[in-house]
Amino acid sequence: MGRTMAEDAETAPKGADCSPASRSSQKKYRSHAHPQGLLGGLLALREGGALFDVTLLVEGRPIQAHRILLAASCDYFRGMFAGGLREMRESEVPLHGVTHTAMSKLLDFIYTAELELDLENVQEVLCAASLLQIQDVIDFCCDFLFTWLDDDNILEVYKLADMYGLEQLGAKVHSYLLKNIQTFSRTPIYRQLPKEKVFSVLSSDDLEVDSENEVYEAALHYHYSPEQVETDQVCLQDPLPMLEAVRFCLMERPVLQRLHERLRRCALRERITAALHYHGQELWQPVLQGPLTQPRSRFRCILGFGGMYSPGSVAHGDELQVFHPSWAEWRTLAAPQAPRMSNQGIAVLNNFVYLIGGDKNTSSFRAETRCWRYDPRHNSWCSIKPLQQQHADHCVCVVGGYIYAIGGRDYSNELDCVERYNPHTNSWEYMAPLRREVYAHAGAVVDGKIYVTCGRRGLAYLKETYCYDPQFNQWTAHAEGPVERAWHGMVSLGSRAYVIGGSNDERGYRRDVLKVACYNAAADTWTLVSPLPAGHGEPGMAVLDGQIYVLGGRSHDKGSRMKHVHVYEPAADRWESGAAFEERVSGLAACELLMPRATLAQARGWGQRAKASWEDPDFDNSDDSSDD
Repeated sequence: MGRTMAEDAETAPKGADCSPASRSSQKKYRSHAHPQGLLGGLLALREGGALFDVTLLVEGRPIQAHRILLAASCDYFRGMFAGGLREMRESEVPLHGVTHTAMSKLLDFIYTAELELDLENVQEVLCAASLLQIQDVIDFCCDFLFTWLDDDNILEVYKLADMYGLEQLGAKVHSYLLKNIQTFSRTPIYRQLPKEKVFSVLSSDDLEVDSENEVYEAALHYHYSPEQVETDQVCLQDPLPMLEAVRFCLMERPVLQRLHERLRRCALRERITAALHYHGQELWQPVLQGPLTQPRSRFRCILGFGGMYSPGSVAHGDELQVFHPSWAEWRTLAAPQAPRMSNQGIAVLNNFVYLIGGDKNTSSFRAETRCWRYDPRHNSWCSIKPLQQQHADHCVCVVGGYIYAIGGRDYSNELDCVERYNPHTNSWEYMAPLRREVYAHAGAVVDGKIYVTCGRRGLAYLKETYCYDPQFNQWTAHAEGPVERAWHGMVSLGSRAYVIGGSNDERGYRRDVLKVACYNAAADTWTLVSPLPAGHGEPGMAVLDGQIYVLGGRSHDKGSRMKHVHVYEPAADRWESGAAFEERVSGLAACELLMPRATLAQARGWGQRAKASWEDPDFDNSDDSSDD
């Protein structure tokens, strides 16, 4: 039974004053059943042949309808019957450009809000709906076509999308090509697609391939059949436009060398020569980056390097921690020759990761000069020029294309020195030193300047802030932070910097700092925001999708390393729990990075790895750390 007026009306709260003096003289009622009832009534009139006032002539055949409903259904009929045109007065109106079947389907939808489509009628219904500007029907047709999209009909669907300017359907066709290029490029229909469309697909960062060799083959398949390619019946000397979309620098060097040897002088040989030269410049690749050297991916992930794990951990030093939001878990990625370090300085330059100095803690703590670079495209490492001075408990920032290693200690002395790495020359040079030595501090870049906060000097915890201007090679003191701390993290987001975690001895003993401080560089002011839910000393820190991730670390309140990951959303000033690690870890070096699809495919979930059977689920009792 339908709702009554009383049920649909807004009712006064229980206990409200309902005396005549307090009652409003007006009340608004709304029936949720009325629209459907009205549509049902119009359908009944149609089925009963009552009150028709216009006849549409489609392919010479009459279709009776109600003029007012047609005018209410779409702009096309509204203009025809309510726009002052002669059709307003005519009892019969011819319609051109639509079929009788399609018009009947559209009228069914107008009277019932329902539409039945099949492979036989969808194209003509789409044509009619596009002409009459009935957007709901256009959307239904696009959705239906996409559910049936395959290698055999994609050309026809593409032409429909192009003919009627259907951006949504065109985007779905594009997505299909990106996902299925390896198999679809082996079909004859592939070579019938417009070359501009194919080139845009082959040039896309979203192309789903395991290696650039697959793109090279797909490019050849547009010019030659798969059989011709497989039997080497191709002329690579000829200009082949699709090959311009291939990122030859991402192909393996042996493959490039074989191609180079079989080519005489031509445009393709020149591109392969350039790619081989790129491969030969391993140290300088970060400054040689361009569109044709970037990985084909949209997967921005958080990577964690090194760190100290609890005794009995199954974590290995040659593995990375990788997180993508779609996984809802951390995975490990085997990375042979990864440095076994903790508290390393970390920098990202043109999507290469640099690990700078840190603690060599395989037996005892020792400050390092060595530095490494990680290439996510090949999941590979190489060494770069070492620092001139050992740096541990330091901070590292990138500004102006240079990497800065700032302060720290070498376990004999506390440091005020600052070193700058030039990726063009693979060399370090000393820059203006800090005002005073400091270690266990943190830094971030805001508006092209480096800001360094807090840390320790001797046994004192600091709340100092210093700013480095690379234009003048000069340090200046700025407003102090609201709380002393050390072994904390710091990141920038927009025009703000956030100082998070760490510890101090404000109460006479070592304790976690839960206060989170936000620095406004333009105003040189600090404010406190929502505090951390739990302690994080020596945490990894990274920003992903506008959120700040605080990774693991040590809790001095609990006396343990942590598995926890906490995520801060600045816009809402809110903390949430993120996907936790399976192992307790402190001293991770973390960053955000664009990861190639093929590299991510090698990452393994923790469920695939053996775990220590005695593992305590909450915390451990290990006190080993670099912070004492």
